[in-house]
Amino acid sequence: MAYIVTQVFSPKEKWKKLAKPIKEQILQRMIVNLSSLAGENKVQLIAAGQIDSKMPRVADAEFYVIWSVAIDEMSKHISQHLRDSEWNEYFDVVNIGGRALSVPQFADVVLADLNS
Repeated sequence: MAYIVTQVFSPKEKWKKLAKPIKEQILQRMIVNLSSLAGENKVQLIAAGQIDSKMPRVADAEFYVIWSVAIDEMSKHISQHLRDSEWNEYFDVVNIGGRALSVPQFADVVLADLNS
């Protein structure tokens, strides 16, 4: 199964103070960096968007991105490319990752944890 990386993030004050042309340059660098990984079939973007604040128990973040990668080591490449594009300098980012499981596999993992 694939390794899934989810990132939730919110802009820092530093981002909010930037002029729009500078923001566009930073976003363009991020797009180029991550597009190179996607072009090499190392990552696949599953979804990206703004977090719906009306969801119950919602994460304290403004945006999300969900990636699928072939192996867990590749998640390091996503993080590296975001660092290279200065993303972490302008956004508070939380990374979540793990191997994608079927529902029965997930149930086994949860039950195993309850037994320990």
